[in-house]
Amino acid sequence: MTNSELWKKVKEWLMASDLVDPNVYDDYVKKALLQTLGQNDLAIVVASEIAKKHLEYIIKEVNEHVSFLLEKDVDVSFLTKEEFEKEKSFLNAVKKQKSNKSKEFSFENFISGSSNITALNATKAIIENVGTKWNPLFIFGDSGLGKTHLLKAINNELCRKNDDFSVKYYTSGDFRKEIIDSLQGGFQEIESTKDRLSSLDVLLIDDIQFLANSDKTNEIFFELFNSFIENNKQIVITSDKYAEALNGFDRRLVSRFSQGLNVKIEKPDATTAYNIVDYKSKVSNINLSDEAKKYISSYYGSDVRKIEGAINKIEFALIQNKIDMSILITDEKVTDFLSDYSFAPGGEVTIQKIKNVVAQNYGISPSSIDTKNRLQKIVAARHLAMFLTVDVLKKNYSETGVSFGGKDHTTVMNAFKKIEANLKKDKVFRNLVSKIKKEITS
Repeated sequence: MTNSELWKKVKEWLMASDLVDPNVYDDYVKKALLQTLGQNDLAIVVASEIAKKHLEYIIKEVNEHVSFLLEKDVDVSFLTKEEFEKEKSFLNAVKKQKSNKSKEFSFENFISGSSNITALNATKAIIENVGTKWNPLFIFGDSGLGKTHLLKAINNELCRKNDDFSVKYYTSGDFRKEIIDSLQGGFQEIESTKDRLSSLDVLLIDDIQFLANSDKTNEIFFELFNSFIENNKQIVITSDKYAEALNGFDRRLVSRFSQGLNVKIEKPDATTAYNIVDYKSKVSNINLSDEAKKYISSYYGSDVRKIEGAINKIEFALIQNKIDMSILITDEKVTDFLSDYSFAPGGEVTIQKIKNVVAQNYGISPSSIDTKNRLQKIVAARHLAMFLTVDVLKKNYSETGVSFGGKDHTTVMNAFKKIEANLKKDKVFRNLVSKIKKEITS
């Protein structure tokens, strides 16, 4: 599907939905274009910053619909023409810089922690027990958490260990295309495709949810699935939701998805996110300070792709500004480099995340919140961060003070009361706090 065909379908969907008012559609959507940024990155290029502001609130729904139409996870963003050109330039520069770096997916470069260790251990186990242990293996979780990495690591590890093994990795879109192409070729082509797939020892299918409502494809997959299980051949499937929550599939097939082992990958905890940032920055030869790593892991840690994007943006900024790669990059520099990079929603709410979100909204570095600096903007941010720590995390005044540069409980209490009073009398401030809380907890 070309970008123009895809954009036409998206516009038709938007017109039929109640997501945008007719005047907003006429003024901003009609004039926009859909452009490719990267392999799984698309941009809806709008005429102005005003158009972008009017449409950004529907980005989640647009992302989901475009992913549905393309039958794979993609990341869609609204950009002005200037932002698109800048982003395209950035991606091209990073692509050249990364060309000499190893991109092989392996178990060794999969950063594990409490959020994903079960899935990692399960995939490693089937390497030693192909087809006989946990068959099928069904891995589920949100996009950007490492499901594809594990599937490709299985593929690479099996191919490395045994040349005789026949292993095939498919995205759901590629699998469907292969089946549809065979159906169009007639009976002999269908049987030939079935035989070819049945001859595999291991079948890996990524994002199975995009095969929903594909009756003929699912019928052939059902036959294939049964054949694999009966002959102790391994199937590994990933999905964005657990098996029983899948819609648009024959219930017999869903039942078979559940007969092996279902494992979930959660959003990275704080420690795992930090370790991912540490690893990715070292691969890119970027010397980040400990505070800078904490900032990135706290603000973007709920999505590994967002972490990779943040590291890429920092690397690009260093290259563009001809900054020595060996220089220690502080959290203040990182805040500046990532000023136009949206945070990753969700993730663990920590005191550090509260400081990061508040700091970004006030235009200061997170580390300045813990200092004794009396600059009005920094004091206001410090008071609000203390208030949110007590309000959101239910920390007492003494605990909060310790986490803010060793402030005593009286200082925290006074800050809390001051913010409380401002919330009652200042509507603009109330809206700001509501926005910040949503960014912290969404």
